[in-house]
Amino acid sequence: MLTAQTADIKSFMIGAMTLRPFAGNELMAVRIDAPKGAVAPAHSHPHEQMTLVVTGRLRFRVGEEWRELGPLDIVHIPGGVEHEAVMEEDATFFDIFHPVRADLLQRQAEA
Repeated sequence: MLTAQTADIKSFMIGAMTLRPFAGNELMAVRIDAPKGAVAPAHSHPHEQMTLVVTGRLRFRVGEEWRELGPLDIVHIPGGVEHEAVMEEDATFFDIFHPVRADLLQRQAEA
């Protein structure tokens, strides 16, 4: 069994955001701590994704649709669909990916 206190997982930065990946065999959760004003710029990847907001507020775009998300809101992003986020407040959220994103694990290992 794999367990971790998410605040203690080895982290790395993307812009102003701190990422802490935790992976099993086929599924990955990434804790992200982001300050107000941080941006996850428009991007896409083949992985299916869900984002679950724990604290704070963010504006999130999936495809052409924008939504404001707050605590305990969750959004689904199909693989290959462009998306982005803007932090309206300091925020902590989890990105959940299937399959595991090897690129994020590589960045964590290099940190």
